[in-house]
Parts: sequence; structure tokens; C-alpha cells
Amino acid sequence: MAFVTRCHQHLWGKNNEDPLVFLYQQDLANLFVKKMHMGWNKHGQERLLENWGIDERAGQTLHKSETFLLPQGIVFPYIIEKELKAVFIHPLETPGQTIRIPGSSKEPILLGNQTNPMEEVEGLFEGLRLFQEKKELLCVKIRPRLLKV
Repeated sequence: MAFVTRCHQHLWGKNNEDPLVFLYQQDLANLFVKKMHMGWNKHGQERLLENWGIDERAGQTLHKSETFLLPQGIVFPYIIEKELKAVFIHPLETPGQTIRIPGSSKEPILLGNQTNPMEEVEGLFEGLRLFQEKKELLCVKIRPRLLKV
């Protein structure tokens, strides 16, 4: 959650023109981006699995000395009732592809009231656009196109 919070602050801080232009080009309103707690990972960085808080309960067999990459890109945290379920990063140089951070839920993203009619969408930004436009009418099920890392 600390990573997500820091990335959210980076997006609304200085030297963030590229990610804000990208989000604008995706037809996402600033207020919507803020409400979704989206962010900007300014610098690619490697993390140790053991320092990330990932353990065997995440349903994965892990070697604690392994590392993984947090690439530069737009950060989308999937949060349900104040619980962080998954973190996705969308590198700006890889159109249409998203990375799911290790330890994240592998379930599809469900946004909105689940008693509403459900519409399934492939692609993170396609789903976010649809939810932004019709959040009162639909539950949007998003299956991000995942980049193989």
C-alpha cells in the first residue's frame, strides 16, 4: 500500500506531464483518476519478494531471495473495501499491455455494484473508461491484457 500511495503522490506532484497526458488521451478525467487512487511509478525498480510482504499464502511458491521489477508506468491499485487486492502497472511504451505485480489477486477486476448488469471488457483502460461513463448503471468486469514478463 505504501508503494501505491507514493505513486499516487508522484502522479499529482512535479514532472508528471507524460503520465497525465497519457491518462487524458485515455479519456480518463482527473477526478476519476484520483478517486481510483491511480498513480505514477516514476522510476523502474527491483524489489526483493521477502521485502514486499509476499508469502506462500498468496498461493504462489516463492523463493524469498528472488526479485521482481516494478517498471516505470501508470499504477492501478485494485482496492475493495479498503483492502488492496492487486496492483497493476501499465508501461507507457507498451500500448495495451499491463503487468500484474506478484502477490496480486488473479481474479478479474470487478468495479461497481454487482447487482447491476455486468459487462465484461478486455483491457484495463477500456474497462476504466466504461466504468467512468456508466458506473451507476453497470458492474464492469475487467480482464487486463497482461504483458508476459
